[in-house]
Amino acid sequence: MLVKRRPHFRREGRDVRFLISRHVALTLDDAHTTLFDALGQGMALGDAESHEALIRQWHEAEIVELIPPRATEGRPLVAIEPHMDDVALSAGGRLLLRRGTQPIVLLAATRESNVSCYWSLGRDFFDAREVTALRCAESELAAELAGASLRILDRPDAPLRFQPAERWCTQSFLRMHDALAPFLGFAPMPGEARALSEQLAREVLPLDPAELWIPLGLGGHIDHRMTRDACLMMLAQHWDRFASIPILLYEDHPYSVYFPHQLQDVIEAFAKYGVRLTPDIVDIEPVFDEKIRLVSVYASQFKGRAMMPNLRKRAEEAGESGRLAERAHRLMSKPVLPPESELAPNAAELRALRAELEAIDRNAKRIAIVAGAALGPWPTLAQILLAAFPHAQFDLYVAGAQQWELESFTHERIRVHPLAKWITEIPRIGTPTIVVRLAPWPIEDRWREQILKTPLPKRSQRLHALLGALLPGRTKIFCRHLGDVCGLLAESPLPANAGRG
Repeated sequence: MLVKRRPHFRREGRDVRFLISRHVALTLDDAHTTLFDALGQGMALGDAESHEALIRQWHEAEIVELIPPRATEGRPLVAIEPHMDDVALSAGGRLLLRRGTQPIVLLAATRESNVSCYWSLGRDFFDAREVTALRCAESELAAELAGASLRILDRPDAPLRFQPAERWCTQSFLRMHDALAPFLGFAPMPGEARALSEQLAREVLPLDPAELWIPLGLGGHIDHRMTRDACLMMLAQHWDRFASIPILLYEDHPYSVYFPHQLQDVIEAFAKYGVRLTPDIVDIEPVFDEKIRLVSVYASQFKGRAMMPNLRKRAEEAGESGRLAERAHRLMSKPVLPPESELAPNAAELRALRAELEAIDRNAKRIAIVAGAALGPWPTLAQILLAAFPHAQFDLYVAGAQQWELESFTHERIRVHPLAKWITEIPRIGTPTIVVRLAPWPIEDRWREQILKTPLPKRSQRLHALLGALLPGRTKIFCRHLGDVCGLLAESPLPANAGRG
């Protein structure tokens, strides 16, 4: 057995702190600083025998982990995760139950990251190289603790696909964070999912897995949805290689808690296209505490004990007779990927939105867009709009705080105006108008509304009712973010005669 120190603890002289915290978590004796440093790379437990009491103390304080030997013979179980922590959160109990029974490979779909628990505190911890190295080290330790090896695709996390690392800092964080919400809530585009599918296949096929776990893609986060889509594309393309092995789609945590209704919608969407999924429930009561400890290894992202209530709640819901369990869904037929809008957490809302979109003539000469909130993936959104309405001139009304988002893409058919100028639209009866819901509430609530699909605040509802009354005689579409409209346009372009009676 190996003793290994958690990578998020840092020594300065005799003082040990958690990352950039000023609080001293541990003060070492001079004789123990060498041991503390050596445990960063790991040490055989037998070699640390003279420090047995101290090792036990540090283990209880979650400063070090005891790593069991892992199985090396046989075909592996391969578990794919959108980010480095998702398998532990979503299927950690199931994973621990399989520890030592066969080789296990965790395959993370994203590597480069600047995301940490300091985001919510506004602290200066944005260096992508530093955060990436830390997350990789945590993930390596968590994999070892679960009896697995770790592989990571060379892809950036969503925030770094949205804006490059050098643009993130304490001064830019709030405006970047604001615009990141609609980026994360945007539907994955097929081309991006296909590219990820090819990357996954290059890693997975040579492993010749005996079993494969993939995310079900619950929630609105683009990385979870894209990883799900890419996995299913890979399976469909290479079904001759995968048809004979167990394939499980695990329920993404914490999104399975945030969107309790979505699971049934997703299962029904797959069934509509002939894809059979059957529940696969395992009792994790014997390893639940170990799962919490496994999750707590990812301390740069969250505190394990803080995650425990929701993890327990979900385990209680999945279990029977008061037992704690994890639920996944076994793939029983060759996969077909339903339209993204049918798998989204706001699928019912998107169905209504599609009907409203079909009222806009594809040959419209002019379309107004009133952007009451951040735009997100503006270059992609703009190109989808231009392609969907090839004859239209777009008048975009946007707040000054969002002007920076437009710098990355301009076009002669898109005219940009200050948001306050939207009143010039009042006499222009007949102009189709898309309104991105105005967001006069705190940034945290905008995230909940755009990504977690929570209801609009009453104040915003009244504001939109007034806005609708001031824009009579036209097709009006209100959306959470422009990505909902553009996702539908990209998924299924409007028929050429849409909007014509």
